[in-house]
Formats: sequence, C-alpha cells, structure tokens
Amino acid sequence: MMEKRGVLKAAAVTVIIAAFFVFATACGGGKDYSLDEAGLAGKLLSEVNFDCELYQVHEEKVANFIDLEGAEKEIMYMGSGSFADSFGIFRLDSSDSAEGALETVNSYLADLQDSFKDYIPKEADKIQQATVLQKGRYVVFCITSDSEKASEIISDSFKEVKEEESGAGNEDGQEPEEQKNPAIESNAELKDFGNVVLIGDAAYELYSYSDKTAEKYASYINTAAEKLAGSADVYDVIIPLSSGITLPDNYYDKISSSNQKKAMESIVKKLSNNVKAVNMYDNLMKHRNEYIYFRTDHHWTALGAYYGYEEFCRAKGVLPITLDRHETVEFDGFLGSFYNDTNKSKVLEKNPDTIKAYYPISPDTSLVYTTTSGKSNSWDVIYDVSNYPAYAKYSTFIAGDNPYTVIKNDNLKDGSSCVVVKESFGNAFVPFLVDHYEKIYVVDYRYWQGNVVKLAKEKKVDDVIFLNNLSMIRSDYLTGRLGQVIE
Repeated sequence: MMEKRGVLKAAAVTVIIAAFFVFATACGGGKDYSLDEAGLAGKLLSEVNFDCELYQVHEEKVANFIDLEGAEKEIMYMGSGSFADSFGIFRLDSSDSAEGALETVNSYLADLQDSFKDYIPKEADKIQQATVLQKGRYVVFCITSDSEKASEIISDSFKEVKEEESGAGNEDGQEPEEQKNPAIESNAELKDFGNVVLIGDAAYELYSYSDKTAEKYASYINTAAEKLAGSADVYDVIIPLSSGITLPDNYYDKISSSNQKKAMESIVKKLSNNVKAVNMYDNLMKHRNEYIYFRTDHHWTALGAYYGYEEFCRAKGVLPITLDRHETVEFDGFLGSFYNDTNKSKVLEKNPDTIKAYYPISPDTSLVYTTTSGKSNSWDVIYDVSNYPAYAKYSTFIAGDNPYTVIKNDNLKDGSSCVVVKESFGNAFVPFLVDHYEKIYVVDYRYWQGNVVKLAKEKKVDDVIFLNNLSMIRSDYLTGRLGQVIE
C-alpha cells in the first residue's frame, strides 16, 4: 500500500548562504559542562519547527562559514539560501577557546543579518531572535522562528559536571556491562534445501567462509585505496547475511554455516590502513528482532540498510538522518529469491514480505541509469512498484541493478560526490546516501565495464564506497568481476 507523499518544505540548500546576527551569551564561569552534541542535533532536527529542510555541512567545510581556532568537534546544519534557518554545535579545546569562538559566531551572525536585511527582511528578523549560548568548552547557536523551543532544548542539553562525576565507570568503579542482544527462539521445523534452510515462515542462506577468496577481495579494495590515496577516501562496507543475524539462536548448532562475525573481523584485518572499514555486525545484532531482513528473499530490508548506513555515518564522521525525517511507502506481496530456492514454499507464499522504502528528505533529486546496451533512462530514487510482479518489487530501490547510475541532489550545492561500487544489497542502502552528496555515481561491478579508480579521479569525488555482502565475498567469480573494475 502506498502512502501519499506530502510536500516537503524548503528549496535548494546552498553553501552560499548569507549572514546572521544574534545576542550571544556566555555563562558558567569556571564550571565544567558536558554536552551530547549528536543528541542535541537530533533533538533540534526532530523537535524544532524549521521553515526548510536542514542539511549537515560536511565538517571539513564548516570553516568556510565559521573558522574556529581550537575546534575539536563541529556540527553545522543549513537550509536553503532563501532561509536563515540553521544551527551550529561546537566543542572547543578549552573554555578560553570557546569564548573566542563565541565572538566569531557573533560576527558571523551579524554579517548574515546584514545580508538578509536587503532582500528578505523577515529572515533578518528571525536571526535577531536566534539563540546563542556558550557554556564551558561549548558554543551553540540556532536560528529558527521556533526560537523559544530551540532555546529550551539547548539549555536543557547542558549538564554540569561535578568533580565526583569526572571518573569513568559505575558506582563500584567497574565498566558498565555490555548490552546484550535480543534473543530469538523458534520451535518451527527446519527444512533443508541445500544452500538454503526454511525455519517456519522464514528462509536463510547458509554461508561458508573462504580465506583465500577473502584475501583476494581485500587485495582489490587495498589496491583501489592505494591508487586513490590523497584523492578520495575509500570505505569498505561489509554486509552480513540474515543467517548470521536473525536466525533463531537455537538453530545455529543445527546448520552448517560459518560464523559471520568472525568472518567479517577476518576480512577487516586484511584491509590496509588506507581503507576505512565499516563493520555493521554489532549494530545489526542490536536490532535483530526487528524486520531488518526479508523472510522470502536474501536481501536486507531498507530498515536493515538504515542500520548499516548508521555505521557508515559513524565511520565518515557525519550524523545519520533519523528515520522520522523520511516519508515512507510500502509495497505488499513481495516473494523473493528464497521463494524459488525453497521450491515455491506454500508457507512463504502465504506469508509474503512487505517492502518499506524511505524517500530522501531532499525534494529535488533525479536519477538516470544506463543499461548494458548503453541506453539511458530517467527514474525515481524510490519508484512505485505497486503493479510489479511479486518477484520484482525489490527494484523500487534506485531502479534495480544497472551497470551505471547517476543520482543528483539539487538541494545540495556543496560539490560533494561519491562513487558507490555495489551489488544488489547496495540498492536499499544508496537512497540514504542521497541527502549527503550532491552527486552519486553508482556502479554495479557485475555489469559495468569501466575502471573505478579512473572514474573517481575523473569526477573528482570525495569518497569511494564499496558495498558488498558476505556471500559475494566468498565467490571467486564475483570477486574476480570486482577486480576487473579496479585493476
């Protein structure tokens, strides 16, 4: 069932955004404060009414607007050039540096207000009511017409640190216990279909780790990183299979399948220091009792891909866009690859999957894919597949598997770009990247005939992101295909 999309507020975000003014306050004296910067950013985005969609400024580009000496952490969000709405959260190396940062922020905001006075006076008035606060090593500002709410959230986010609280651990001085992952149990009958097993109304692909193939795979990623050193950052996003995450706990000793956590750790160890490895195993395990993998298909759901995207954001040092900021659509009646692998199981047929997709928050995006024959077609990042046959509904994501795809986000004008090298697991992942890059070049190495390193240098991208599931990494054929687009 498809939900009707609402009209998103806001026009294009620009890095050329005018100036702000504000009355700034410093307080706290010699007191020390703590602040959850990411948590505060999330609360502002979810609880404050901004007049446009806000996008995170890449941390390395924050200095283009506010150049702070002694900055240890900088989070800044902006809207379109027609709106002054924005906020910044800065952690400095000392309270003295924070006092200097406060002056710099004030100067920036004053310039911004002067610019808005001439062509959008109401935005200049909004800036006048902005919140600016410095406590200890932190400086925060926020411009919104909902200034009272923003001020309340910002003030409440600061916690005074008392001397007895400065130590780590709990009351007995010990580190807190590691969070336990949710348990999954089942009493259903296990049916063996070779490389796939069926347990109740869910099927799982068995996995066998190959160290030789993993070594070859890692060597290709390392080669790409070496050739792109100083040009682009290389990320390797490794995706486990459902059999390593959502398989009922009491069935692990009943199947013949390698330990996927150990396999992922082994692969990561083979990667060079030039590669930023993204191992999402632990984050997926925390959510293993949620609908993060399909039951009738080998892929993860968009929710599972989102938890993987969270880990990528941690590795990149940006904040993930929370799920509640996305509009969604659902498509019922999906019967994927496991349905065929289990000889069209009647149990799966009676319990088809539902595909839930998350639209980018950016209202102005475009996608053009190129087929193996060289024909180009315009499409949507998330496409209405209501009338598609049951087996084809996963193609709602980025037009499915195509050799080459270009996605543009006209709401961003910061020049950010990346190359994504993927197989089909990447399809549900890429839509979450759309709000972070002005341009995304998507390559499916199974069908594309080009060279990733050459493409990355030609397009002058910031990042090259390899997205691969464990089943692919054990395949000599698929790792060989990957090597062809790198070497």
